[in-house]
Parts: sequence; C-alpha cells; structure tokens
Amino acid sequence: MQRERYPGEATGLRSFLIGLQPIVARELGPDCLLLHAIRRALRTGSLADLRRARQMFNFLPREQKRRVSSGMVAAERGLDRPSPEGASGPWVAFDGGASADRRVAPAIGLAPAGDGPEHGLRVLVRAGTLPSVAAGTLRRIAELIEADRRLLSARFWRGAERDAGGEGS
Repeated sequence: MQRERYPGEATGLRSFLIGLQPIVARELGPDCLLLHAIRRALRTGSLADLRRARQMFNFLPREQKRRVSSGMVAAERGLDRPSPEGASGPWVAFDGGASADRRVAPAIGLAPAGDGPEHGLRVLVRAGTLPSVAAGTLRRIAELIEADRRLLSARFWRGAERDAGGEGS
C-alpha cells in the first residue's frame, strides 16, 4: 500500500485532475490516453493512479502541455468557466435565510444548481472542492460585501431600478 508523501497529497492531486479533465477533453480530444488516465484515477481514487495521471500530464509534449496549462489558467481566471446553471453536479448547497439569528443553522444538502432559495442566500460548492479553497473564496466575497454594503441594500437597488426606468420617460 502506498502512502502519501505529504499530508493532503491525494486530495491535491484529485483537485488538480478534476480541474484538468475538461481542458484535456477539449484541447486533446475525448480519446487521448491522458483523459483515460484522469478518469480512471478519479474513479478509483488510488494514489498510484492519481500520481500516474499527473505524471502523464508532466510527460506531455511541450506544445500540448502549454495548451492545456493555458486552458487551466483561463478557467481559473473565469474566462472559460461555465455558469453554475450549466454545470453538472453534485453541488453541496448551503441555504441561509434572511434571519439575523445566528442560532438558526443554514440548511445543508445536495441540490441541482438551477434551484435557488426564494429569500436569503445560497452558496453552491462543487463536491471534491478543497474546504480551504471554498472558505477562502467565501471570505474574499464577504470582504467585498462588507466593503460595499450597498450590495445588500434593497433601497440602493430599488433606486437603481427607478433611475433606469426614469431615463426613458
């Protein structure tokens, strides 16, 4: 039985391969060996399979590796990322109501991406995402909201709607 070389090696490799899979399929085609190795590694979860798939990526010819790497960077920047509505799940949904009572825990469960709460907030996290990545992203979003509280102000948005509607009158 193989052991991880460092804590979280398997989780890191799995996360890397999950991000790599759609780019490899698009750039190198659905029949390439690397895509087959990625699918096998993600299906089995074996550390040896995860390492083998990463090694196959490392051994790609320079031009192919550059194309795949560029696709990953573009996806990370959001230039190539599909919307959550079009992405397949499963998604872990954290639903919080408009209540300010912190004793009421948010509802947590699996959900399709298209459904949303009528009131409150829904955060969707793709299964397999590293918890630290999800938490860090949520912290950055919370800092943006805190810096610009108008984002949550109904009065601000109603005023913007009136201004937009009033221009044509």
